[in-house]
Amino acid sequence: MKKSLMLLALLAAFVPAKAQVNIPYQEITYDVHYHWGLVDLMIAHGLVTIQTEGQNFSATLDGNSIPWEGRVFCVSDTLQATMTPTDGLSHETVTYENGWYMKPKASQYRSDGFDPSNPANYKNIQGQGELNASGSTMEAITVTADMLGLFYYFREMDFDNMTPGNSITIPISVTGGYDQSVVVTYNGCGDYNGSPTFDVDFQYTYHGAPSGYTVQARVDTASRIPVLISASLPAGHVEMIHTPV
Repeated sequence: MKKSLMLLALLAAFVPAKAQVNIPYQEITYDVHYHWGLVDLMIAHGLVTIQTEGQNFSATLDGNSIPWEGRVFCVSDTLQATMTPTDGLSHETVTYENGWYMKPKASQYRSDGFDPSNPANYKNIQGQGELNASGSTMEAITVTADMLGLFYYFREMDFDNMTPGNSITIPISVTGGYDQSVVVTYNGCGDYNGSPTFDVDFQYTYHGAPSGYTVQARVDTASRIPVLISASLPAGHVEMIHTPV
């Protein structure tokens, strides 16, 4: 999946100092489904917000599971990235990124009995908090925060001129953290619930090495919104399914 650098240079000559794709504030809702053998459950809800302001792209994900074994598992991710016109898809600078993980008792969730600012109640990818969370859990939270950038990439990728099987590596500079990258592979055109899609795989690095999670996405050809994001995790297969309001 290779985009012409010459085309990017030509575009940069005519684009003022702002992100190449203008994205007004938008809220995108998802249901999260879990599959393990014969088990098929809708386990969570998520809300993604995206927008560009000048050269900056910002995205957030707030998600919470339905009550599960007496607890509500919560994820809150924030990504703020700078996309410069001359770089296009050749580089991303992340100026702020964090991912929060919490699992309050269902009886305390959204009540005065739960304090999300108490370090005992959370763990985040910047190493703050005292909540017991496995390394694989925090890796998944990190990849989730990273992949919010794809909501911008999908708006800029020239899918119509890509060949199935091609891939592109996008370097990512993280302020105060590890330099990373994401490899995006284009798999061609598809269909989801009767609507045409562009189908892609992507894998991020984590602490300098490829993460253990290859994620698949089906991107609506008209809106460029991922209507399905799925990944196989150690505990089963998880899907985020777009639920238009």
